[in-house]
Amino acid sequence: MLHQKKIFRAFLSRRRVKKKIELRMVAMIDVVFLLLIFFLLTANFRSKEGFLPAELPRQVSSAAMTEIEPLSLKLDSQPDGSCRIGIGRDEFLSIRADHINDDFLHLRERLVAVLKSQQRYDTDPIKLMPTVGTSWDLVVRTYDVLWQLNLNNIIFSRAQQ
Repeated sequence: MLHQKKIFRAFLSRRRVKKKIELRMVAMIDVVFLLLIFFLLTANFRSKEGFLPAELPRQVSSAAMTEIEPLSLKLDSQPDGSCRIGIGRDEFLSIRADHINDDFLHLRERLVAVLKSQQRYDTDPIKLMPTVGTSWDLVVRTYDVLWQLNLNNIIFSRAQQ
């Protein structure tokens, strides 16, 4: 009987030792991986948005500032995918969808000629005025042509009807 009491006490002491608090990491790791998979599947990955390079005009005193009429470029998309660009009031240029790169080179040459004939400087304002149906790609390409000519004072107008 004495021997049985010793065994029983030993059994109880082992049981008390086993009642230590433990963190079960396996279940926690499973939850972390499930959350990781959830966030990866629901995340909205998109390409980085770029910014159009632009420079704001420097501050000039009001006495030295004269109002210069901007050279207007009216962009009007056509149903066949081409675009008609009006340079100023008198000149028009067509950008065909199948010859878009060549036509934008021609636009660049025409802009240089118009700027020279009107005795405009590269600091003079240029106003881009797209119509409602004009594709954004054509507006950006026109902007690129202006930027390549070091024309930094570009004004974007609201889409015309």
